[in-house]
Amino acid sequence: MGTKRIAVQEGLHEEAKLLRVNGYEVTTVDNATEPIDVIVYSNKNTNYLAHNTTGKLGIESYNKFVKMINVEEVGREGLISVIEEIQ
Repeated sequence: MGTKRIAVQEGLHEEAKLLRVNGYEVTTVDNATEPIDVIVYSNKNTNYLAHNTTGKLGIESYNKFVKMINVEEVGREGLISVIEEIQ
């Protein structure tokens, strides 16, 4: 467990804390300076509005094919197991 670098959407504080406790390196898409393995996001997270009003993400080329996990689909309790299943 815990060898992946995970970008977590702003506002998903409990998910980020869970990942850190389980040994993952946690960052955001905007702050990632090295390749990330997974992006965790939520469609229901309205606590933080996007800073980017263009609708486009400026993702570095080394992060263009990253797995994305919608936390509503897997649930917080299933997040770790889904991440561990990713090759």
